[in-house]
Order: sequence, then C-alpha cells, then structure tokens
Amino acid sequence: MATLLGEYLKNLGVVKEKVRQLAGILKPRMNDLNNKLTSKSSPEEFYKIVYFAIKLSGNDDDEFKNAIEAIYPNRSRGNLLEDFQHLPNEIRFLKMHTLKQNEVEKKIGMAENKIGKLVNEKTKDLLAVELICFIEGLGLDVLITFKEIYGDIVLPSDSEDLI
Repeated sequence: MATLLGEYLKNLGVVKEKVRQLAGILKPRMNDLNNKLTSKSSPEEFYKIVYFAIKLSGNDDDEFKNAIEAIYPNRSRGNLLEDFQHLPNEIRFLKMHTLKQNEVEKKIGMAENKIGKLVNEKTKDLLAVELICFIEGLGLDVLITFKEIYGDIVLPSDSEDLI
C-alpha cells in the first residue's frame, strides 16, 4: 500500500528512482517512505524529495503548498500566535521567539517534552510534519523556511536526461 508521499509522487508523474537519486536518499529508505505506512520522513528528506519531484514535473514553487496538503492533510493547524493577536506587531514578534516549549508541543501535536529531548540530543527524530506544523503555526512560509534551513535546491544541469 502506498503512503501519501508515494501517492503524491505517482500523481505528479515523476519517476521515483530519479527523484531518489537527486535527493540522495538510499533505495531502501525511499521504498519505505513510498510504501510503508509507518515510515515517517525527516524534514530534510521531505524537502529534498518533494522539491526535486516538483522541479522534475515542471511545476513551480507554489506546488510545494499543494504537496504539503496532499501528504499531510490531517496535520495539526495550531496557530502559535493566536493568543497574541491583540498585541502590537513588535510584541507578537517577541512572543514568536519566546514561546514556551510545552505550548508549542501541545499546539502542533508533538509529544510532550520532545523539544527538550531534541535539544539535549536524546532523540534525533524530528518529523517533517512536526517542523511543518511549527513553521505554519508561526505564520511563516514552509518552503522559504526550508530553504533557509537546508539551502536552495537546484536541479543539476544534466537533469534533463533524468526527465
């Protein structure tokens, strides 16, 4: 049974093997991400796979939002700043950078104390959906934020051979 990521790639009409190669994902891992319902992608895996697939399919960056919706339709949509809408813009900006860990975890559907475990390197399993929910919860653009975190992705000049 295909995962929602696998279905999305199929619907884009891209060759998953080409996407895998460009994204630098190992074949068994890509197979799991496409077919194993319990498999969860890391934020960087998600970004690379989806972005390369979008580019190979000839779509523009706006498709990234559609990909998120298709792959994570039931994600938490908690607005991390909703309680601060009455405050002036500069105060909301400060609050955005000083949110309490437990509030963030609760509003984006993350396990309790997971941020602390990530910070203390007791776990390294930040999920793509968790980072996406956090970014959206701050009212930021997911693709722009991923580019800030992981850098721009550019198709190699010989990628036309892959299409």
